[in-house]
This record gives sequence, C-alpha cells and structure tokens, in this order.
Amino acid sequence: MPVDLKDSSTAALVEVALSVGFEEFHRLMRYELDDLHSRYSDRFPNDEEKAPHKPFIEEPDGGLVALPSASPITNIRRWFGSEDGSRLIQVQRNWFARNWRVTVQDSGNGAIPLYPGYPALRADFAESLGNFIDFVEDTNLGGFKPLQCEISYRLQLQGGGLWDHPDELHRVAQMFSGRSGNYLPGLEAMRTITQYVIPDDDGRRVGRLYGRLETARSKDGTDFLILTVFARGAPIGDGVDGVFAFLDTGQQWIVNGIRDFLTLEASEWYGLD
Repeated sequence: MPVDLKDSSTAALVEVALSVGFEEFHRLMRYELDDLHSRYSDRFPNDEEKAPHKPFIEEPDGGLVALPSASPITNIRRWFGSEDGSRLIQVQRNWFARNWRVTVQDSGNGAIPLYPGYPALRADFAESLGNFIDFVEDTNLGGFKPLQCEISYRLQLQGGGLWDHPDELHRVAQMFSGRSGNYLPGLEAMRTITQYVIPDDDGRRVGRLYGRLETARSKDGTDFLILTVFARGAPIGDGVDGVFAFLDTGQQWIVNGIRDFLTLEASEWYGLD
C-alpha cells in the first residue's frame, strides 16, 4: 500500500492531478474529440474547450523543453467534467490528465468532499486513460507512446490558530527561521520554488520533485498559503506500465516531501501527519 495522506486532510488538500504527455496524434481534431467525449459523457457530461496546455519534459541538466507538437496553435484542449465539477478529464493531441478537486462551491458552503485516496485516483486515471488509448487505436489515429508523466498535489493552508500573518511562516515551513532583522519589517508576501532530483535504486535521475509555496489573501482579507508539490519525469519502463511506475514513485515523493517540507506542528494542525 503506498504512503498517503489521511482522509481528514481534505481541509487542506484541494486538488490532485495525474497526467501523461505522449507523441502527438496529429489527426485528433475537434470532430474526433466530440466523438471521444461520447465515451465519457455518462460520468462527465460537461464539455468545455480551453487553450492548449504546454507540457514540459525534464532535461538531465535541470532545464525544461516543451513536449513536441507539430501544430501547437491548433492543438485543442477539451475539459470533460463531472456534474459537480469535482472530477475532470483533460485531453489534447499530446497530453491527457485526470483531476480531482475541491470546487469553489464546495469551499463556500463547507461541504468539502473527502479525499478519496491515491489508490482510488490512480484507478480512475487508469480507467480514463485506457478508454482514451482504446479510442485512438479503434479510430486508427496511431499508437500510444508516452514521453513524460506528472503528478501534482495542491494544498491551501488557511491562516488562523497556527499562524495569522505571513511573518509567522516559521510555524508552517521548515525552511523559515522566523527571525527578523534590524531593518526589514515583517514579511508581507512570499513565493518560493524548490527543486529536488528523484533517483532510481541505482542513483540515476528519473525525474524531479518541485515545491511551490506562495502567500495569498481572500476577499475578506484572510491570509492563506498555497502549497503545490509535483513530480515530473519520464516513464520508468515501457508503455502504460512505465507511466504508472513513475506516477507511483512520484506520489510517494510528494507525500513524504510534504511531511518534510512542513513543520511537525503544521502537519498535525492540517491533518497531514
């Protein structure tokens, strides 16, 4: 059983996304996407067209290159959403994603859905991706050749109780000492990005883990933090099995990384221990 967060952590955990980039299906046009939606419409009746997502590939030296696309301007991205908006499929000619998220409506009325756990989200992604692969093969659009995988967790850490102002981030994140200098006033806002290599058992780099922490403020003036942690790398092996081998590795790095990133006090406060 993989490491995971508690079900109660949904007070902080607001979105999990699993995705895969692949060699482009050049003939996957608007008509084909309409046909594809019919395979998901019972559970994902909502259909929206969005600007294309720009996936990246990790390079060994730490740089990023865009996932190859012969026609990025005309690459259509479609959102197939559940009735309540908490589940989402995103698809375009070179990228496929499945999201679980807490909607604005859920946050506003306090009816935050329970985090279903990684095994359930993994199974949902496997089913949705399998339907997509069956579709492109049935319609002779080409073979599925994955190039890059990504898994991300987004958390909203509300202020109040544990901390009340961005100048108290030492109570939330390990990297802050909380000591003030003699000249600068208290911290007003902050955004930081961290980056770590994900090695395999032999020490070879298979991907990277990123953490992004930034301050935010709601309309009523309440401070909160947005913590986004995501793992990105090449499949560990061939085909779909290689995709899930990386996603499983990335998920363990994310969950353990969150626990290392936050203070013990914050992990307990937000139910993430």
